[in-house]
Amino acid sequence: FKYPKSSAAKLNAGVILRYSTVYPFRLPENNIVCVFCHESFEEPSAFGKHMEQHQTFSIRHAFAHCPDSYLKADCSDIRCRICLKPSDSLETIANHLRKTHQKLLDLSAPLGIQPFNFKSDKLRCAMCETKAYSLRQLSRHTQTHFLRFTCETCGKAYASNNALQVHIRYSHRKLKGYYCGKCRTTFNTVDEKRIHLDESERCRRYVCNVCGDRFMSSFTKLLHMKEAHGVEKKPQVCPECGQAFADKKILINHFKTAHTDNNVVCDFCGQKFVSKKDLEEHRVTHTNDKPFPCPVCSKPFPRKKNLTQHMWIHSEYKKFECKLCDKKFNQRVSWKSHNKINHPELMNFE
Repeated sequence: FKYPKSSAAKLNAGVILRYSTVYPFRLPENNIVCVFCHESFEEPSAFGKHMEQHQTFSIRHAFAHCPDSYLKADCSDIRCRICLKPSDSLETIANHLRKTHQKLLDLSAPLGIQPFNFKSDKLRCAMCETKAYSLRQLSRHTQTHFLRFTCETCGKAYASNNALQVHIRYSHRKLKGYYCGKCRTTFNTVDEKRIHLDESERCRRYVCNVCGDRFMSSFTKLLHMKEAHGVEKKPQVCPECGQAFADKKILINHFKTAHTDNNVVCDFCGQKFVSKKDLEEHRVTHTNDKPFPCPVCSKPFPRKKNLTQHMWIHSEYKKFECKLCDKKFNQRVSWKSHNKINHPELMNFE
């Protein structure tokens, strides 16, 4: 759904924000950000208390951050600012403002607001009660209720025109060779792209929050933050059961397996998995199938990721260099094996 200028949906949203305790926010990372003063909050309850202090604010600031999609808004405690009457939904408060206070609302048009309900300690969709493990994941799910922009090429739908354009750019634009998503440079081979990523600081995605240094992976960034700044990685806590995990991916897998009903089960051993892809990868441990042969040497592999890792053996690009004899290797495991056999004194410092 897109807001044309002075659209009914945008007018509806503006009236609701002005005359009720529906509080708009942004979610750039996993924190809630006030659209009026840009203060950030880790806990939704703290954001609600903060918004009660905003006695006056400019509604246009709310639309400045999302000009072409529904506004995200905290609808946990909806009350009319005129008569203080509580409401249990956006539709109820819209009807109340129109009929009781004669405010200009077009009830035949969308209300232009994406609702979030933070009454419970658990994260739940305000529309269908689906569970979520983080604010970002809850936001992504909630958007699925508002998918109005459809790709004419593949039929995928998105909540905003901007999201659709990003999809088209990355999925359907014809690119020659390999492509750097950061600087838009194209390369003829994967080796050229890897060299570019190794040498280009601008294209390293992971940035140290303390000193601004850039890294190729989340792991190397976290290692740097621990060794250089003494910053330990925060444990990832499940919002449902409180169990803590060292890595977000492990938390996501735990959440989907333990707290949702849409799991797939292995016919051989009964183990649960969060997706058919994970199940298929697991099934090869029972069947011993190896459906992925190497196109160079024909060696078969049970999983595609095993084949991808193996293909480095045939690559001419050797990024791992021995510090003592200048011998180069295209795999880290080969480099470590070389050091262990030929330079064991180095292993104490790796």
